[in-house]
Amino acid sequence: GPRGEGVQAGGCPAGRGAGGVGNGRGGRCLRRGQCRGGCFGGITRRGPAAGGSRFVLVFVVQFSPQTISMAASSGPSCVGVLGATGQQGGAVLRALVAKGVSVVAITRNPSSEKAKVLAGLSKVEVRQADLDDQKSLEAAFNGCDGAFVVANFWEGMDPTKEMKQYENCANALKVVGGMKHIVMSSLEDTATNPKMADAKVLLKHATGDMKVPHFDAKNRSHAFFEGLPVTFLYTSCFVENFTSFFSLNKQGDGSYQFTLPLGEGPIAWTILEDVGKMTAGILERPEMIGKTLGSASLHCSAAQLASHMSKATNETITYQCVPWDTFAAFGFPGAEELAQMFKFFTDNENEFLAIRELKRCQE
Repeated sequence: GPRGEGVQAGGCPAGRGAGGVGNGRGGRCLRRGQCRGGCFGGITRRGPAAGGSRFVLVFVVQFSPQTISMAASSGPSCVGVLGATGQQGGAVLRALVAKGVSVVAITRNPSSEKAKVLAGLSKVEVRQADLDDQKSLEAAFNGCDGAFVVANFWEGMDPTKEMKQYENCANALKVVGGMKHIVMSSLEDTATNPKMADAKVLLKHATGDMKVPHFDAKNRSHAFFEGLPVTFLYTSCFVENFTSFFSLNKQGDGSYQFTLPLGEGPIAWTILEDVGKMTAGILERPEMIGKTLGSASLHCSAAQLASHMSKATNETITYQCVPWDTFAAFGFPGAEELAQMFKFFTDNENEFLAIRELKRCQE
């Protein structure tokens, strides 16, 4: 990617390592060019830390190379990928290219530097479309027999608009026709969950009350895809969020600390590259059509994640736990929504982990 080493650089054969994250400055292959296909996920990105310093997070989950070997595919031969210059879409694009699948990279701005980089990749064609414009989506998906569908709630934080965007995508795919398999990035409906009864209604919506709108809007958009060959992929908390949403605050002793309302138990964490690999794997398995599953790279508590991050970075990183309602009162945009998201994670620990079962994710 821009300022990075690229998918196949750094000595990683066929992009099987994590050399393609490329959204950092001077990022390079995790394992410094020595990867030989055994890496399953990783990050190389630099983000701001307290005091204006730079913090580098490198995190690898190791599985055997056999779990990510290429299989004879009966899936789509050309996949339209929404959000191709973004995090999830970019990960899906790289995973598909590594498998030799042709990709239509769909973006609002084909003239952007990220889009230009994608246009230079083998088997990738960049096309323009806007999620608010169904006709542009029809043109972008034309000739594709597969699709990865994702919208960006956090751009505007408007669940009604997000649902309309998913409706536009579904309608466009129906008009284009010929789809073998579609994967929609999604999440659970929290408002109907009995363990969320004491959570605040954050939005009175035409489809019903919403308690975590960026979850609820996606789940309620499933209805738009009725009649299409779709798999719904429930994502989980991205480790990359520690370079954006979640602050790693530098302490007086030089260590780092993050503060979240995640209790002491495990939750599912996903490395974005693994979303790409899971999506690519789902698309080549027609038996997954009509099913819902979740993504995960690992299950661990926030304290255990802090320990993993400390070992990976050779820095001291600790976790500070606060109650979810305390976090909600922090006052930054989206604080209440994130707090209730974490409440959903922790109060539904068994169910949340079960749909994101690690063995199935690895397969």
